[in-house]
Amino acid sequence: MTTPLIILGCGYIGSRLARAALAAGRPVRVCARSTGKLAPLAELGAQIKYVDAAMVKQFGPAMASLDGATVVYSIPPVGTLPPGHAVRAALQAAAGGGAACFVHLSSCGLYGDRPDDEAWIDEDTPTVRDDPPMTGVLTDEAAIDGSTFDRLRTVILRLAPVYGPGRGVRARLRAGTYKLLDDGEHAISRVHVDDVVAVIFAAEQHAASGSRYLVADDEPTTQRAYATWLCERLGLPLPPSRPLFSPGAPRAAHRNRRIRNTRLKQELHVALRYPTFREGEAAIEAEEQAAAAAG
Repeated sequence: MTTPLIILGCGYIGSRLARAALAAGRPVRVCARSTGKLAPLAELGAQIKYVDAAMVKQFGPAMASLDGATVVYSIPPVGTLPPGHAVRAALQAAAGGGAACFVHLSSCGLYGDRPDDEAWIDEDTPTVRDDPPMTGVLTDEAAIDGSTFDRLRTVILRLAPVYGPGRGVRARLRAGTYKLLDDGEHAISRVHVDDVVAVIFAAEQHAASGSRYLVADDEPTTQRAYATWLCERLGLPLPPSRPLFSPGAPRAAHRNRRIRNTRLKQELHVALRYPTFREGEAAIEAEEQAAAAAG
């Protein structure tokens, strides 16, 4: 029997994940506030549920009647509730509904908001505790770490910035909204959305309870190197730059780092489909061309 999949917060990543699971013949339930955007998934066979994470009582019905399910929690911190409250409620509802695995999508932005271009970040690197915009991410992770539901296996995936069709540097360059920071000299990592999907499935199969993984591709670069390659590919000029410190303006945040993905590949047996941005961007172009040809 195939394992049901419940996606709490079905946005960009969740929709891609749902399509892959449906294509594999799995029962899929997708939950979000904007259920109208999920209509294409309903046409493919997904169950649609309205869930507002600020209304935590909605988690119970969303996870009922799918015993043994994997739950993927992809909801940003809920600022209108006490820290970690929404995640704890979701964990309780998942355990009460008989779910077997709870995968929490977190962020690799937990290591400070200033560039550190020489450092390599891995699962053993301490997080920064004095970065207020990331406090909710830390408290949500703490709620996962504090889970006492023995039959519910929990996994945290800290994602590098995710790119793919319609999202990422390519889309922002086309829209004219992308800027380099300090002439693009700082280190960045990223991960293609389809590799995120593959990692979620691998974590579902192989990750130990209480484990945590950083999710990024194999080749960190400078921001400028990535933008230069992509602008040449798209026939666009290099975007403007802004300084990290500018008089009279707030300091720009830079939470990206060189992410080491060794543990991810060794323990979850993941072979990235797009190990660098070059393969990933080529795949985006192929998908865009196929969509245009289809009408």
